[in-house]
This record gives sequence, C-alpha cells and structure tokens, in this order.
Amino acid sequence: MKYFLKEDYDALCNEIVVLCDRIKEIGKEMGASCQEGAETFHDNFAHEDGIRQQHMWSTKLRDLITIRNESKIIPIPSTRVEKVSLGNTVTYKEVGSNKENCRKISSFIVFVDQENCISYNSPVARILTGGMAGDIREGVVGGKKKKFEIIKIA
Repeated sequence: MKYFLKEDYDALCNEIVVLCDRIKEIGKEMGASCQEGAETFHDNFAHEDGIRQQHMWSTKLRDLITIRNESKIIPIPSTRVEKVSLGNTVTYKEVGSNKENCRKISSFIVFVDQENCISYNSPVARILTGGMAGDIREGVVGGKKKKFEIIKIA
C-alpha cells in the first residue's frame, strides 16, 4: 500500500490525465507524419520518434496508474500529535550540527510543495517516523550512520 495526502493524490490523478493527453497527441502527430502515402512510415523519423515517445510515456503512465491503484489517502490529523507520522511537519537537526531542518512528512510521491516536503519513504523520514520531540533517532542516510534530534512536531 502506498500512502498519499489528498493534495498529492489529486496531483497524481492530474498527472495521469496529462500523460493520457500527451500520448494521444503523439499518436495524432504520428498519423500526420504518414499522410503522404502508405509507405511513408518507413524511414520516417517523426513516426519512429513517435513510437519511442509513446513507449516511454506509456510506461510512465502504467507505473503511475499502478501506484494510484495501490494508494490510500491519509487524512492529516486535526489534533496535536506527539509522534512523527505522515502529514506532520517536523523540525529536526543532525546531532553535532546547529542547522535545523523543517520538513513535512508527505506522500509516497511528493507532487505538491516539493521543496518543504519529504516522502515518508525517504531515509530521513523513516528514521524520524515514530519519534517524539526531544528524541534522538539514528539510522543510515546515503551510506553513512546519522543521528537526528527531533525538536518540534506540528
């Protein structure tokens, strides 16, 4: 199961519609490139490129539809929570550093507000999830062992 916040799920559905439209447009362009005669699909760059593009976008479309079909929308908690979970904004810092980071733990794929969100499936989010303010959590990020102190959960 893949979990999504409503806004990211809606963006995923919109991306599927955009890809469907793109694939249809490529098909129209391929048809137009072959209108001169029955033999024009041979040695026709526009037609061959269209086939490659349709394959590429169709693969991405199939992947996104699979993700959508395996998805569940998770509502953001309306009450104050004490443990880091999907939908929370967590302020944390790496132990030994004074630089604080503030990120929202977001969907399987982050479409909305990508700069301030991290997927719940990212290494940092997996380390922080379940922690409480004041906890020091450790795990591996980028092949290196790291420790994070949770400062605040909103």
